[in-house]
Amino acid sequence: MRRDAKGGSCWQYCLPLVMFLVFLALFWRGIYSVSAVTEEKEMENIRKAVVQSAVFCYGTEGAYPESLDYMKEHYGLSYNEEKYIVKYDVVAKNLRPHVNVIRILQKDR
Repeated sequence: MRRDAKGGSCWQYCLPLVMFLVFLALFWRGIYSVSAVTEEKEMENIRKAVVQSAVFCYGTEGAYPESLDYMKEHYGLSYNEEKYIVKYDVVAKNLRPHVNVIRILQKDR
C-alpha cells in the first residue's frame, strides 16, 4: 500500500472526502425533491382557491364569473402571476369552469 511522507495512506484522506461528496449529493437531491413537492402543492392550492372563489360567486350571484379578473376584483383572489399562469375556461354561466394552473419556467433555473 502506498504511503505519503507522514506515514498515512491515501485512503485516510480520500475516503472522508468521497463520503462527504456523497452525503452532499444526497442532501441536494433531498432539497430538490422537497422543492418539487412543495411546488406541486402550491399549484394545487391555487387551483382550489380559484374553484372556491368561482363556487362562492355562483352561490352569491347565481352565475359563475366570466373571468379571473372579476374574481380578483370582487372576491379577493390572488396568486403569484409572475410564477404561474391560470387558465380559466368558462363553459356556461351555470356550469363550473375548467381551471388549470401552469408554472412559468424561469430562465435562471
